[in-house]
Amino acid sequence: MDIRSLGRTLLESEKIYRRQVERAWSSMLDTGEVADGRVRDVIRQSWMRCLHHGVAPVAGRPPLVGNGARLETLRQANEELLLASQNTWQLLADVLADTNSVMIVSDPQGAILDICGTPKLIEKAERSCIKTGHDWSELGAGTNAVGTAIALKRPAEVHSVEHFCAIAQLWSCSAAPIRDMLDGDLLGVIDVTTVAETFNSQSLALVVTAANQIEQTMQSRELGRCVQLLHWYHGSANRWSREALILLDRKGRVVTANDHARVLFENSGAAHALERGRVLLPAGARFSPESCARHMPPQVRLIAVEAYGQQPGWEGGLLIVEPVRRISVGTFERQRPQLREATLETRAPFGEIVGANPQIVELKNRALRMARASAPVLILGETGCGKELFARAIHQASAVRDGPFVAVNCGTLTRELAASELFGYEPGAFTGASAKGRAGKFEEAHGGTLFLDEIGELPLDIQVGLLRVLQDNVVVRLGSNRERQIKVRIIAATNRPLEDDVRASRFRNDLYYRLKVLALKLPPLRERLGDLEALIAGFLGELEAAYGLGARGVDPTLLERLRAYAWPGNVRELRATIESMYVLSDGEVLGIADLPEGFAAPASGPALPEPKPLAPQPAADATLSGLEREAIVAALAAHGGNLSKAARRLGISRSTLYRRLKHYALDRA
Repeated sequence: MDIRSLGRTLLESEKIYRRQVERAWSSMLDTGEVADGRVRDVIRQSWMRCLHHGVAPVAGRPPLVGNGARLETLRQANEELLLASQNTWQLLADVLADTNSVMIVSDPQGAILDICGTPKLIEKAERSCIKTGHDWSELGAGTNAVGTAIALKRPAEVHSVEHFCAIAQLWSCSAAPIRDMLDGDLLGVIDVTTVAETFNSQSLALVVTAANQIEQTMQSRELGRCVQLLHWYHGSANRWSREALILLDRKGRVVTANDHARVLFENSGAAHALERGRVLLPAGARFSPESCARHMPPQVRLIAVEAYGQQPGWEGGLLIVEPVRRISVGTFERQRPQLREATLETRAPFGEIVGANPQIVELKNRALRMARASAPVLILGETGCGKELFARAIHQASAVRDGPFVAVNCGTLTRELAASELFGYEPGAFTGASAKGRAGKFEEAHGGTLFLDEIGELPLDIQVGLLRVLQDNVVVRLGSNRERQIKVRIIAATNRPLEDDVRASRFRNDLYYRLKVLALKLPPLRERLGDLEALIAGFLGELEAAYGLGARGVDPTLLERLRAYAWPGNVRELRATIESMYVLSDGEVLGIADLPEGFAAPASGPALPEPKPLAPQPAADATLSGLEREAIVAALAAHGGNLSKAARRLGISRSTLYRRLKHYALDRA
C-alpha cells in the first residue's frame, strides 16, 4: 500500500471513529449511560466520572474560580510554575504559531493561570471559556485534556467530540502534568489546544517534552534555594548548638535535622517524621509558632521557630523543639535514660521557658527575633511570671551571648547608692569610697547584657544618666569627667504600669519611649493554666536532681486543686509550693495533704460567717498608729535610712513605705 492510500485509510478511520463518538455522546444524553466499545476506554471512563459528578454536557460551562484579586492570588501562589512556563513558551512560540495552537498552564486543581498564543486564537478560545480564572478540571468542564490529565495523573489528549461538554467540542487538546521532581507532588498542567480541524498528532509528545523541561527548570531553582537554605541553616545552627533542630523547606518538608532532634524523635516513636522530604507542615499552613506547634508529634514540644524569608513567600525555616515534660498521675513513671539525656542536651536559650500555650510560644518566637537586634528590650509582667528568665534567654540567643549577663535589681538601690552601683566611681569620689575606685554595672556588662529589673523604682536623677548611656554608649564614673565607651545590650523589666508613672512624672517619658522600642508583655500564670502540668514536671525534675530525695508523682486531686488556685505570685509561687511539698513529703505521690500550711482554700469552699460590726475604738486605733510609726522608725534606724531594706523588713513595698513616711511626717534619717 502506498503512502497516499495509507493516508486515505487513516482519514477514513478517523471519520468512522468520530461518527461512533457522536452517536455514543447522543446516546449518553438520552440514556444517561455510556456504551462500551464505541469510544476510547480512557474517554469512556472520564464520561462516566462526569455523569457521576453531575456535570451538564449540553449547558455546562467551566465556572469562573478566580478573577481580579482572586486570580492574582492564584497566580502569586503559582509564581514559580508561571516563571518556568514562560521560558518554555518563548521556545515554543514559533511552533504554536505554525500549528495555530495556544499553550495553557493550569494550577493543580485545573484553574487556568495563563494562556499564550496568537491574539486572534486566544480571542476565539475565550468564547469557549478557555481563559484565565476558569476551572478546567473534569468536575468543572467535563472531559478535557487538562482535567483528565489531573484525574489520571498522566498525559492525556482529547479530540473534538470526545469532550464531555458541547462548548469544548470545537477544540482538540493535549496535556501533561508537571510534577515536583523531589516528592512527585502535582504542581500544575501544561496543555496545547488547537481547533479540531487542524489537530497535530505530535502535540502530545510536544507537551510531554515541555512538561519535562518545566520540571527541570523548577528543580534547578529549587536546588539553588535549597543550597541557600542549608547555608543559612548552618549559620543559625551555631547559635542553637545544644538544641534539637529541624530544617523545613518552603513546602513544609524536612530538609535536615541535627542529632539532638533525631534522638528526640526516635525516643518519641516518631523517627519516620524526620525522613528527608517528609511533609511536617502541611501545604497552606503558615510558618507561625501556633501552626507549627499544632503539627508536632504529641511527645514533642515546640520552643521557637525561625523563618527564612518573609511571609507569605518564606523560603523555609527552623523548628527548635524539645521533649514534652510530663508528670505521672498516681504513681511515678521514670523517663527512659535516653530521653532524660536528650532533655539535658537540648536545653537551650528558650528551652528553660516551659509552656506549649500558644501565647507563650508566640512570646518566645518574638523574643527570639528581638535577640537578633541590639535595641533595648522592655519586659512587662507581674512579679514572678518569668521576666528574668526571658531576659537571660534573649541574652543567650543574641550576638553578645559570649559576653557577661549582669542583673541589677533597681528596687534595692537607694538614690545615693544607685549612681555608684550603675556608673562606678573614682578613688575618693565620696566618703567611704574605695581607694582604688570601682567600675559600675554598665562597665561590668561591657560586651554583654545589663538586665535592669524593677526599672520603675529607679530614681529620676539616675534615669537621666541611664538615658545618656542608651543614647551615646558612654558612661562617666562619679568623681570623673572622662567618658568611657561601652557596648551594652539593655534589657529592662517592671511590674509597674510605667505609662501611669510617666503621666504622674515618676518616670521620664523620653527614657520610657527609648526603652520600649522592643516590648514583651508576659501573661500571669492564671492565664496559662494549661502549662501547669509541664511546669510542675520541670520543677520536680530539678528538685530531684538538687535534693536527691527520689522521684515524686502527683495525685489527680492535687492537680485539680492547683488549677483552681489564682497564683498571685505566679510561677515563682508555684515553684516554692512544689519545692515545699517535695522536701516535706514522705510519700512517692504528692497529694492535697502535702500542701503548705496557709495555702489558699479553693473558691468552692464553705463561706466564713460574716463578722459582726465593731463599735469605734479610738484609743485602740491611736495605739495601732503609734505602733506602726514606731516600727517604721526602728526599721529605718536599723538599716541606716535605706528605704528598700526597711520596706523588706516591714514586709511592705517601697512605695507603701514612702506613703507611710509622708503620712507620719517622718524623715528617712
